[in-house]
Amino acid sequence: MKNKITFISAALLSIASTFFLNSCKKNDNSTVATESIEDNANAETHFDMIFDEVDDAAVSGGVYSRGKTAVITIDTLASPRTMTINYGDSNMSCADGNLRRGKIVVTWTGRYRAIGTIITVTPVNFFQNDFKIEGTKTIENKGRNSAGNLEWTIGVTNGKVTTPTGEIHTWSSDRTRTWVNGESTRFILLDDKYFITGTSTGTNRKGAEYRAEIVSPIVVELNCKFHITKGTVTLSHTSNPSKIATVDFGNGTCDNIGTFTVNGVTRT
Repeated sequence: MKNKITFISAALLSIASTFFLNSCKKNDNSTVATESIEDNANAETHFDMIFDEVDDAAVSGGVYSRGKTAVITIDTLASPRTMTINYGDSNMSCADGNLRRGKIVVTWTGRYRAIGTIITVTPVNFFQNDFKIEGTKTIENKGRNSAGNLEWTIGVTNGKVTTPTGEIHTWSSDRTRTWVNGESTRFILLDDKYFITGTSTGTNRKGAEYRAEIVSPIVVELNCKFHITKGTVTLSHTSNPSKIATVDFGNGTCDNIGTFTVNGVTRT
């Protein structure tokens, strides 16, 4: 179960984007376009949901616990090993409340905790709640850093989200996850702690390019019910990089309070 929890980082900027979006709704003159905020959040959420499906299938050893009617094929003789989750050609109502059709193809070269392991996740003609999701997510175990902590790089390349009405958003992401506490207690989750760093970029549905960056590491502590206890995220448009929106998640206290700053105005 440790593996499943460690993949929560893909949703972190979605949380930040919720702050951005609420502020944009209150201020139509905000320099952070609502479309960029929504698109970044949606891409983060879709790829996170996809990996939840993958992780659930992997943990259950192919006996799918959440989407019991999906067909799962695991080929351990292939190099790298391959798993395919097939939802069929029409929407399947999954146990998590979402609709899916198409396939998710996963390859892996070793165990998640093994240094050098590379995991790739690729949706194939895949739709989630009627959004078509394209691109490849790659997770690589980079071994231990200078402090002796395990690190993984998590990247999304050629990401593309097509809405049910045909609008297109392209997206990529480049992150590093560092496991700073809880590695030695394999079956205890609540002592796990992670640092998340990195960026995401995209071109929103209106053709505007944007960039989101974790400028101070996001701290994830699983003994806190809100998970995120610290960190800072910024979002700006490529056409006007000096105009930046900032979310600050706090100083490490376990609470649901953060601050959002745009155009020099800060809200709690």
